[in-house]
Amino acid sequence: MTVKKKWTVIPGFVALAAAAALLSAYSGASTSQGLRVEQPVKFVHGPHVTKAGMNCLYCHSGANKAPDPGNASGQTCMGCHLIVKGQAPEIKKVADYYNKGLPIPWNRVHKVPDYVQFPHMRHVNAGVTCQTCHGAIQQQGLQGPDTNYVPVQQAKSLNMGWCINCHVNGYKPAEGAKAAGLPVTPALEAMPPKKARYDCAVCHY
Repeated sequence: MTVKKKWTVIPGFVALAAAAALLSAYSGASTSQGLRVEQPVKFVHGPHVTKAGMNCLYCHSGANKAPDPGNASGQTCMGCHLIVKGQAPEIKKVADYYNKGLPIPWNRVHKVPDYVQFPHMRHVNAGVTCQTCHGAIQQQGLQGPDTNYVPVQQAKSLNMGWCINCHVNGYKPAEGAKAAGLPVTPALEAMPPKKARYDCAVCHY
């Protein structure tokens, strides 16, 4: 093969590699869906959200105003647990971080690739419920951390095809409310799907 022919083959290989990468990202071939991530503290969402009625923003205070939602600090936790169940084994772990002035080293569960931007505040302020992406998180650990404990897992594929499907076909408020365990009113059912841009620059910038 001549040097000239070798150079003409390179664009083909590049195009093939790009197509393979695009197909993998779109189809979810490399998704972490279902992955369970252990945490330094067996935190359970169920008792806090479903039983105590806490809003997600109480612990994830950046979700409606920043790209990253943030996680609960020891100070946030101990605001209640200085009084509530202070002697429970998992609360003692939190208290230890709090008393030492250390952040709780939570391990990230839901993560998109570094080349993808997912601003939480845009989605939250558009009315997208947390459960749309995070699954029925309000049911996780309803019996408490010592009974059939299952750590939080990645509920959705979070691949490009999954995201684009929502942007193109639209987010349905009634379905989001149902996923969150909220009342599905006639007004919600009557609302049209909320669509969004899906050009490359929306997520890749």
